[in-house]
Amino acid sequence: MTFDCQLAVEGIGSPKKAAVVGDTILSPHNGSGVSPQKMARLSRYLCPPVFLVLVNLFIVANQKNVNINDLQDPLSLTLASRSNVGVIDFSRNNIIKTTNKSSNNTTSHNDDRRPCRIAVENKADYHYEVIESTIMKFPLPWDSMNCSKIHATFDVALAQEHQWANKNELDSWRQYFVNHLTGTTRERTIGDGAIVLFGTPQDYRKYRHKYDAYIGVSCDTFETYPQWMRKSPHSYCVLHGPATNLPKDLEERVSWVNPMYPRFFIPSDLPIFPPVQLHPDEPIRLCVKGTTYFCDKSLQLLVDTILTLSNPKMFAIQIMGGRSTKIRPVFSEISHLVTRIVEPDFYKFEEIMSRCHVLLPLIHPWDEGEKYFPSSDLKKLSGFISQAIGLKLPLLVHEGIYDVYKEHFTRKVWTYSSKHRWDSSDFRRAFGAMIDEISGVVVDR
Repeated sequence: MTFDCQLAVEGIGSPKKAAVVGDTILSPHNGSGVSPQKMARLSRYLCPPVFLVLVNLFIVANQKNVNINDLQDPLSLTLASRSNVGVIDFSRNNIIKTTNKSSNNTTSHNDDRRPCRIAVENKADYHYEVIESTIMKFPLPWDSMNCSKIHATFDVALAQEHQWANKNELDSWRQYFVNHLTGTTRERTIGDGAIVLFGTPQDYRKYRHKYDAYIGVSCDTFETYPQWMRKSPHSYCVLHGPATNLPKDLEERVSWVNPMYPRFFIPSDLPIFPPVQLHPDEPIRLCVKGTTYFCDKSLQLLVDTILTLSNPKMFAIQIMGGRSTKIRPVFSEISHLVTRIVEPDFYKFEEIMSRCHVLLPLIHPWDEGEKYFPSSDLKKLSGFISQAIGLKLPLLVHEGIYDVYKEHFTRKVWTYSSKHRWDSSDFRRAFGAMIDEISGVVVDR
């Protein structure tokens, strides 16, 4: 199939015509083709609705094609299909103008600088769930950067070798990024006026370091991150715990991932799925944090409460995440209600999580969950909390966790104040309130 495309490149002048034949872009100059494998799988974005795609294509001054492998300093090229839902025009003075031809409304961003280019680095094979939020929320000093925050391009440089517990999470997250984010634009969610253009994944070992800023999402995995930051005033870090070796002069260039620290954002930008429903006679899906699976004291609190109910079959308990598919002995009396969810694909796991009716982190200050509370020196974020916020799911949680995140929760939260494993009365009270109210809460979503 062939599409006519509008093609406008800064420095060439009037727009040219290009054709897309199957998976190949034909140049308006001499009809030669460029493989989409080297253009971030561009062809998927050429069908309506239009997605703006930034293609790394170098066109020399004499307007002749060169091998894309010889690329030195990419120009920004935008293609849009004939549906003309939106066309980005990079004019000679680089003033970016967005036009919606269906309504003839034009919004001009009066910034004559080129769009910023930001690299988000992940040197470790985990923390992928933090990357999208880093792009959307990490505070950057746009005013001091010699580039425009309008359609700032964010590429991601990903680890290729460093694996966590022999579990490679790279491939599925990269597939999610390419299939759902690359080429799309979105206004940042922290109110700084920046508009993000999601770029392409890069190989951490090989990518070209020609960016206006670099953000490491797993900095404190490696003790040498302050030295890395000192190499460039444009290097920034996401921190996940206490920064015992962070010099004072670097504090303005870091951000943590929870409110227990002075500068933070919550990594709650996740895939979006349709709202979950709770149908009549359908069991209530209670989703339990997978790593809580090693805390029998907290799990026993849930088991004992369910055993007091007249109809335990009204629940389906899903243990989310972890590596083992075995059901722990603590669940022996209700094992027929329990399912282990071990899904390595990032997007599929989040989709399963989005269908939970209530999340139960079961993290408490009396066991291994202490690290998630302000009283701990570690002050960690539980992924279950950021997922509850991002996926907009109801939550049953200890009041100590609620107090930390209460301004950020997006759905109904039931709290309890149990002080130790045998202090079960308040947990049972909150659990009963959840049973009484959950149908209305899910429907209201």
